[in-house]
Amino acid sequence: MYTLILECSHQDDEHGSWEFDAKFDSKGRGYAINWDLYAFGNDVHSGAFLCIVQVRRYEKAHKNWYPSIRKNYFLVGENEDGTVFAHPLPATVIRYAINHERDVILSVQNWMFGTTDYRQVVRQGDVALLPCKRPPQVAEVASYERAANVEKSHLLVADEIRRNGNMYAKNPRLTHPTHPYVEAHGWFKVVVSQRATYWKFAPPTVD
Repeated sequence: MYTLILECSHQDDEHGSWEFDAKFDSKGRGYAINWDLYAFGNDVHSGAFLCIVQVRRYEKAHKNWYPSIRKNYFLVGENEDGTVFAHPLPATVIRYAINHERDVILSVQNWMFGTTDYRQVVRQGDVALLPCKRPPQVAEVASYERAANVEKSHLLVADEIRRNGNMYAKNPRLTHPTHPYVEAHGWFKVVVSQRATYWKFAPPTVD
């Protein structure tokens, strides 16, 4: 866990970086950035270790002013190529799961992919396939379409792709330069994970 957090804090590339430090003058003016652990566990599919952290910035610009406190929340884990990811989350989902004694990791994954049961999801990074009981009845049927790019880097190939604002695929196959190849049988809704808003002092990674 500590290794994951430190790797996130030391990243200095297109992902940004987190700098855990504190700088105050003799009058108490300055800032501090630190983190707290909220939950940890394992992904139900891969078994990979995951944790949820709060990254917090405390700042006081004047000795007589109230401090400014800003907080980001992230799901942190390791990609298949060994790089670390930090996915931004809403505090409300985390607090609800904690207050109702639910699995916090599973709760945020349900929120990310807009499902009530992440265990049924076929996932490839930030893209997931949600099973449908029957083919979606949509106005636009692109039966000639067999392939599409999802989030630029995920190549979707299927027997049939349908769209109605959302994307659906029959017998889909997903390939990606980093994530393992995945496939599924039947009809699935193609979903890109939600990302919460965040303060820029601690940016998330990209997929």
